[in-house]
Amino acid sequence: MIDSLLSDSERKAPELFHALVAAEGSERESYAIMLADVLGNPGEFGFYFRCSEDQRLIRSFHLLRVFSENVELLVHRTWVNEADERPKEILLEDVKVFIQDYRDGKMTSAFRRFVSIAKSIPSLLFGSAGRAPDFLEYAFRIDPKFGLFFWFVGELDKQMRQTADLKNVEELYKIETLIGSYILSCF
Repeated sequence: MIDSLLSDSERKAPELFHALVAAEGSERESYAIMLADVLGNPGEFGFYFRCSEDQRLIRSFHLLRVFSENVELLVHRTWVNEADERPKEILLEDVKVFIQDYRDGKMTSAFRRFVSIAKSIPSLLFGSAGRAPDFLEYAFRIDPKFGLFFWFVGELDKQMRQTADLKNVEELYKIETLIGSYILSCF
C-alpha cells in the first residue's frame, strides 16, 4: 500500500540505503548523495561532499547548526504544557551534546544521539499518534518524503543494534548523520 504512494525514484531508497551501508570511501559518498537526493531536495546534498576537506568541514558544521536551529524551533513551537518542560530540556540538551560530539569526531556517540533525537520528533509533531505502531504508514500518507525520512531513521535504529558486519563504521555514521540532518533541514 505504501509503495503506491511513492514515485519511482523514491522506491529506490531501500536499495540506495543498503548500497551506502555496503560501500566505502568515495563510492559510499556517491550513494549518500543519491540517497539524499531521493529523501531530500534533489541536487543539494552534493554541496557537502563536492569540495575541499576544509570546505567540507565548514559546510557540515553549518548544516548541523541549521539542524539544531530547526529542532529548537520545533521544540519551542510544539511544547506548551508546563508538565512537558523536563523532556523539552532533555531534548534540547541532547541536541547540544550531539553537535559537540560530532564536532569532536565522536561519531558513534553523535550517531546514537542523532537517532534518539530523530525518533522523538514524531511525538513532538503528533503527540501520542507519533508513538503509534502505524505511525510510519501515517507519515507516508502525509508526505512520501516525510515517511521516507522516518523509514530512514528506523533503518538507522536497526543498524545500531547490528554493527558487526559494517565496514568503516565511523565513516558510515558520519555520512548517515549528515544525511539525516540534511533531510530534517529540508522540512
